Amino acid sequence: MDLVLLLQRVFDALFNSAIYSSLALALVIIFRSTGLLNFAQGEMATFTAYIAFVLLAGPQPRLTGGGLAGLIPGVPFTVPLAIVGAVLCGMAAGAATERALIRPLGGASDLALVNITIGLLLATNSLMAQWWGTGPRIFPAIFPSGAGQHFTILGARLRYSTVGVWIVLLSVLILLILLLRHTRVGLAFRAVSISPSNAELVGVRVGPTLMYGWAMASGFGALAACLSANSVLLEPNMMLRVLVYAFAAA
Repeated sequence: MDLVLLLQRVFDALFNSAIYSSLALALVIIFRSTGLLNFAQGEMATFTAYIAFVLLAGPQPRLTGGGLAGLIPGVPFTVPLAIVGAVLCGMAAGAATERALIRPLGGASDLALVNITIGLLLATNSLMAQWWGTGPRIFPAIFPSGAGQHFTILGARLRYSTVGVWIVLLSVLILLILLLRHTRVGLAFRAVSISPSNAELVGVRVGPTLMYGWAMASGFGALAACLSANSVLLEPNMMLRVLVYAFAAA
């Protein structure tokens, strides 16, 4: 195989792998702490990408959520600020999901909890289609992605957007490692992941700790959706295909 073509395929795959790994990490965080596969992770992430889109569009009466966005000072936001806002909203939604849907059914079977996440997937997908339609929307790029905006390495093109996505992902991973190793919340989450019952015996509040875990996972999912929305176009099923690969990566 031609070396240039091989390198180009590798560089193209780097962008997709960053998105897959971000969503896979979100799945792993929840699975390690609860043993639950969250099938709604992709749809929850897509919903937050729509929130970022609304924050970017500003107060537009014909856009669902545009009226509420107009109440936020500074709207319309820049792309980085809109993504940060969407990630925070995603974290809040993840925490609320654990508190309202998962924790009350803590004694239920694993199959029942999985069915809850599948129901949440269908409900979120339908809600997005109802509010924002099923047509694709163009999401602004956070990194330069136009023609000629790339590094040339041995004849192959490594786009600035790919490098930027990996820098963001690695930075967030470093922050996550520091959080898990050097904070009380991180140590509590690690203890709950190993044994919830033993963690509770030593004074760890299992419920709130799991809620923090869901918030972190939803934040990673939101980040993955916002970073990929420009390349795959924003629509209700955007992260459904990504979820399949994320399950394989996890």
